[in-house]
Amino acid sequence: MSYCVHCGVELDRSEKRCPLCQTEVIDPREPFDEQAVRPYPRRLDPITRQINRRFVGSLITIVLAFPALLCGAIDFSQAGRLTWSAYVVGALVLVWSWTVPYFLLRRRTLSGVFIPGVLALLSYLFLIAWLQQDLSWYLPLALPLILMPSALIFLIVYLVIRRLIRGFAIPAAILIAAGLLIVAIELVLKHHAGGPVSPTWSLYAMIPCLALATVCLAIARRQAILDEIKRRLHL
Repeated sequence: MSYCVHCGVELDRSEKRCPLCQTEVIDPREPFDEQAVRPYPRRLDPITRQINRRFVGSLITIVLAFPALLCGAIDFSQAGRLTWSAYVVGALVLVWSWTVPYFLLRRRTLSGVFIPGVLALLSYLFLIAWLQQDLSWYLPLALPLILMPSALIFLIVYLVIRRLIRGFAIPAAILIAAGLLIVAIELVLKHHAGGPVSPTWSLYAMIPCLALATVCLAIARRQAILDEIKRRLHL
């Protein structure tokens, strides 16, 4: 048996590099043998990985289903129908929609995980409005206040995943989105209240956000120039 000269891990003859620190193994007495039986598989079996994800998803489902059924049973036994328990069940379903699909989906995409969660949140707010028999605030207030930040978050995450923005351009995009969102929230609130639809206090929050975003963009541009110079000089 060989031992890693860097971290001291015991190595098998099938190891060309240390599995812990990736240091190359050089031992004339125990040369690397590619045909030797490896003590562990080269990679995790994708079927096992899928089973593990499904197990976690099933476990979360059971944990959330138990209090939902318990609250529903208690409420129904006392009132003869579902009253306050509908809020609890709806909240637990909302938590399930934000967590479990991530583990159950075989191919996890941004739209496949994010969009159902946003729709579940809108459905839960509609349930609250319906139970209170007051839908006056749902369309003009709840709907835009959920869709606007959701759209901005989806756009930023999509750009980051596609590597269309990176480095200091990411906080710049977040600051720009935050500034615009604050103005949009003020306009929605004033429209719902029936007042004049014009930005006032939100401008004091948007201007610093845009200023910081400009600084981040300047740093990102400088970093891009430095990276290009290093690439051209093979540094």
